[in-house]
Amino acid sequence: MGNSLQDQLLKAGLVDKSKASKTRQQQKKQARQQRNVKGDAAAPVDPQRQREQAEKLARDRELNEQRNEARRQREIAAQVKQLVINNRHPRPASDDDQPFYFENKGKIKRIHVSPQTHRLITAGKLVIVNYNGVFELVPADTGEKIRQRNPSLVIDLPGEKPADADDPYAAYQVPDDLTW
Repeated sequence: MGNSLQDQLLKAGLVDKSKASKTRQQQKKQARQQRNVKGDAAAPVDPQRQREQAEKLARDRELNEQRNEARRQREIAAQVKQLVINNRHPRPASDDDQPFYFENKGKIKRIHVSPQTHRLITAGKLVIVNYNGVFELVPADTGEKIRQRNPSLVIDLPGEKPADADDPYAAYQVPDDLTW
């Protein structure tokens, strides 16, 4: 009883195997075509669904932009790290170190440097960089590369800033070698 009509006709000898297989292939082909036709039929346009799809695309685009921005920030941080580590000026501690004072975010900070390094800083050959809360000295050209990537990391010294036209104390320059 579990036999299909096709199996029963084969047993009875009314149909041969090649005809049965051809018929089976045609039936599968017709079923595939019907499935494809159902998928191609234009569904009625639902404005709610279109709006949801548009919102989803906008959210996806925004998330993608955020991810790209985060990746770009990580790349910049890695580049700055590499520049600072590869080009930092050595500061061995010695007895004749003197403090070098500078302003960072409205506060006066200091680093202890040798007299020769102090002269290099005041001459503009070395630049101070705030690298993860630690102040490092790097050559001026490296400082410019860091400034291009993240300007907030490079400490501007008073001799490097252009003077304001409205500054009443512009005529009174503070000497670079002033020790407090």
